[in-house]
Amino acid sequence: MREIYQKIPELIESSQVGAYCTVVETKGSTPQKPGSKLLILPDLRNVGTLGGGCVEAEARRQAIGLMQGGVPRLLEFQLDSDYGWDDGLICGGNMKIFIDLPRTHAESEMFERLQALNAEKVPLVCATVVSSEKQDVEVGMKMIFAINGERIGTLGDSALETAVEEKMPGVLEENRAVLFQENETTGIFLEPLQPRPTLLIAGAGHVGQALCHLGSWLDFDIVIVDDRVDFASAERLPEADKIIVGDIATELRNYPITPLTYVVIVTRGHQHDESALHSVVESDARYIGLIGSRRKIKLIFDDLLDIGISKERLQRVYAPVGLNINSKTVPEIAVSIASQLIQIRNAADNVHTFDAQPERMPTVKVAGA
Repeated sequence: MREIYQKIPELIESSQVGAYCTVVETKGSTPQKPGSKLLILPDLRNVGTLGGGCVEAEARRQAIGLMQGGVPRLLEFQLDSDYGWDDGLICGGNMKIFIDLPRTHAESEMFERLQALNAEKVPLVCATVVSSEKQDVEVGMKMIFAINGERIGTLGDSALETAVEEKMPGVLEENRAVLFQENETTGIFLEPLQPRPTLLIAGAGHVGQALCHLGSWLDFDIVIVDDRVDFASAERLPEADKIIVGDIATELRNYPITPLTYVVIVTRGHQHDESALHSVVESDARYIGLIGSRRKIKLIFDDLLDIGISKERLQRVYAPVGLNINSKTVPEIAVSIASQLIQIRNAADNVHTFDAQPERMPTVKVAGA
């Protein structure tokens, strides 16, 4: 998604037109959810996806036609036998896809400001008119409503803008894109854009390196900490947004951890793991994961309990880290951790408990950090 937001201003400023396609509503069983995006570049390459299959192919065909001088359009697909998958499977749902054609300098500035607000960790809602029968409200009009009070763009009607503003807190709280119908005359797609979470990785060894790659692909800002210059380098970690070289425990203690921070501890040894966990266990991190065997984790937890860390704080730690998929190799371990990060990020309720009895702990085989 970040690449799409970067590309749109580049196209506009170079006087090129791309087709910006977004799933704005789904009902029943569909291959993608509202907010899924596809940007078709002038050379007809794709960035993103609407779910593949015949629906994406048809939306792409119509979008390419509109790129030659058309106007934004809302498409509706019934996923029946006309739009089944190539293997014969039929979803049976309904999808609405909006094809936008950003062209103006104002739109370019809006997408650039959207990226800046996201980088500043400011939650916002992007509102786009996808259908309208009102005279002054044109299909394709856009407006950004940021939680800091900033408003960018226009929807062409002050009453409509007020109605959207009133819905903004709920949309952000649910973190779910919705199609808002105002008196059945105007359809506004409301898309919440929460700040990208930060994945703070303690340890730049093999697992940390693999997780850096996966985490970037999964839309995390990546910060990685290690005390070894030859491991914590841009050459080994090209996807990292920030690399910190220094004493791991000290750097973690000094890092500004917030509820948007996910911490994964995958250092090279027991003592480094323990001191790293000690540095972050009382922070406000959304997630803390610790790699290791059940025995090692119990020893670390016992040590931290002995120095006064509460059991309630330790209950927040996912240990051993990752979903239990019988991981053995480094890539498999990274996948198990990344899967758990997705599970926590997308969960409505983040409930996790730790039991100090090792036989009750979740297990994942660890090949080494």
